[in-house]
Amino acid sequence: MPDIVKRIGIGALIGLAVGLLVAIGTNIDGFFLKTLLDGYENRSYDARMRARLGDWEESSIDSVVIIDIEQNSIETLGNYKDWPHAYHGQLIDVVSSGNPKAILFDIIFDPENTFNYELVKTLISENPPRDEDLASVAEQFLVANDPTRFIESTRTSEKVYHALVFEESDTALFLYPMESEPEGYDYRNHLIDIPEEQARRLPTAERIGNTDVALLSAAKRTGSANFPQDDDGIIRRAPTAIFFKGPNHVYPSLTMAATMDILGIPTDGFDYDFDDHLLRLSDTTGTVIREIPIDDQGRMFVNYYGYFKTFYYLPYVYCFDPEMLPPEYWENKIAIVGSSLPGLMDLRNTPVQETFAGVEIHANVINSLMNNEFVRLTSETTNFWVILIIGLLFGLSINLPAKPIYSLPIPIIGALGWVVFTYSQFFTQLVMWEVIRPVLTVGITYLGIFLYNFIVVEKDKRFLRSTFSTYISPELIEQMYEEKQEPKLGGDSGIKTAYFTDIQSFSSFSEVLSATQLVELLNEYLTAMTDVLLEQSGTLDKYEGDAIVAFFGAPIHMEDHAYRACIVALNMQKELAQLRKKWAGEGDKWPELVHHMRMRIGINSGEIVTGNMGSRTRMNYTMMGDVVNTAARLEASAKQYGIYIQMTKATLDMAGPEHFEVREIDRVRVVGKTEAVESFELMALKGELNSRLVEMREIYNEGLALYRKQEWDKAKRAFAEAEKLEEVFTNRPTNPSRVYLERCDFFKANPPGDDWDGVWTLKSK
Repeated sequence: MPDIVKRIGIGALIGLAVGLLVAIGTNIDGFFLKTLLDGYENRSYDARMRARLGDWEESSIDSVVIIDIEQNSIETLGNYKDWPHAYHGQLIDVVSSGNPKAILFDIIFDPENTFNYELVKTLISENPPRDEDLASVAEQFLVANDPTRFIESTRTSEKVYHALVFEESDTALFLYPMESEPEGYDYRNHLIDIPEEQARRLPTAERIGNTDVALLSAAKRTGSANFPQDDDGIIRRAPTAIFFKGPNHVYPSLTMAATMDILGIPTDGFDYDFDDHLLRLSDTTGTVIREIPIDDQGRMFVNYYGYFKTFYYLPYVYCFDPEMLPPEYWENKIAIVGSSLPGLMDLRNTPVQETFAGVEIHANVINSLMNNEFVRLTSETTNFWVILIIGLLFGLSINLPAKPIYSLPIPIIGALGWVVFTYSQFFTQLVMWEVIRPVLTVGITYLGIFLYNFIVVEKDKRFLRSTFSTYISPELIEQMYEEKQEPKLGGDSGIKTAYFTDIQSFSSFSEVLSATQLVELLNEYLTAMTDVLLEQSGTLDKYEGDAIVAFFGAPIHMEDHAYRACIVALNMQKELAQLRKKWAGEGDKWPELVHHMRMRIGINSGEIVTGNMGSRTRMNYTMMGDVVNTAARLEASAKQYGIYIQMTKATLDMAGPEHFEVREIDRVRVVGKTEAVESFELMALKGELNSRLVEMREIYNEGLALYRKQEWDKAKRAFAEAEKLEEVFTNRPTNPSRVYLERCDFFKANPPGDDWDGVWTLKSK
């Protein structure tokens, strides 16, 4: 057999084998290569999506208008949470007067608190004001806060679509699966009618989270506002419908609900063809007017038309005011009400931008539906044959030269050519061909042919390599005698600072997070905190779950160990605040509990023994001593005072009171100790405490002085005043002012006696 024929035959076989290996072996569910390559394919998808944007222009699309609850509207109308629902009713009336195609609300509403409205209404009905100005103001208040206006405007407009939020059950939070829609919700005209075998392949949900059923009932239609994230946290797909498991009902997405009426799609006009991955929408005559590419869960791929603010954004306050825009502006437009403010928690990660307003994803989806422009992924069958053919063709061509090294340009040109082809197909046809697996097939085919020839030619060398490898011991790779002296047991005593941290109520985190999420969260948290510790030359002793144990002043001696510990404590709290913002900005990735994570810190300075402790074969550099135990108790007892950095007077004196803002907390006898410890709260660096807290501290100190004089009533008045100025934030269990208010009542009922030294004894850790 001629050598060239043999080479071509071997090359073809290798290429075919590689093609089969890549096409089948890397598409096995659960196999790590599938996850890895799918991740890279997603990045390629994102890169093509961004590259297509080209000369992007802001506000270049105005057929879909986003009514944005942004900073200007907040400044004009006040805090969004305080807006009466009547504002939205007025917005609907103003926009509806211009004959838009649809008004979509990408907002979830709870029933409005109407206490103030009912109070004013009752007062003026029973006692009409005689003053005309007062009567006019009262009447204006009732009009501006009418709780029925939003619902009535929604109903009479007949062009308003409200968002449903679908959820999974969570028995730990008493959120059980629902057997039917919330009571009072008239959903009959909001469903779509498809066969059950199609419905069960859609994304499913067990609960509807909305509570304002009257508003939902008044809407022309309702639809799901949920956007699933891919495994990497990026939103590439949008559901077309959701299967509500309890009653076996199917709801369209919010954008699809509006599309149904705009394009004249009846409730039975949906045909999910999962074999061809198409959703066909038919009008009342049965004519197919849209064929939407979908995945195996009926989700369409979002066609992003540009970066953030490609669509026209109008401030809510402009659309709310009938004098700002002429009604005809809204003629045949689609309006979507939402928010781009970070504080309203609707920023998402997309292929085109990491921070992207969720409301604009809806805008991209509905614009795609209106213009019949859809992203389509090639099918699994197409991908299989493409990979197989590429493997075969390149196997034939690469092995034509006598030495594979001479054919190196072939796979390089071939891979680049395939990438250019996939980009051009997406730019012109919106077709997403696979990139990674075909290119990988080219590379592995070349490598396989190269290795085959290398192994055959160099078989003697391979034998020698295999022989010598039998003498390699894993233990020998360890480096011997790096240190002249082996570590010994023993310790060194000296004045140092012990440092303990712990996450508040961390056991609650394990109840709402999966094991994977818990590990990811802890790793990110501990990494950030450890970086802060090491910046000030702190020594990490150990991690105990979520707790950090550390010390300052060893093994490197430092005079300012207490000062550094205080700086680390303040910086850790600042870093945790940044982490909270980051976690809150990651959308639905983390539950609300994570967004409010708090950390307690205990610090004490004094005589501490540090050194290598353990057995002769296994030891650890750590610390011991009574000072260490007290520091740990201080961290734990901080919970009882509702504070987050507690240190002893010894630490404060060593750190230098002139450097920090502190307040005295207590003279306390902690559990297991006979001597009292004078503790302080570390609040801020000197001069960085805001005026409110400065005033609070002054009043608090007055109360503390009166408390120690046993003037309980005067002390209570001072602590009550200070308590009004204490910091208030989610999950703060109490505060020192409130603790002393309760103590005053206790001592008033149980006088401590004239010889009382002001010490409080803790009964628990």
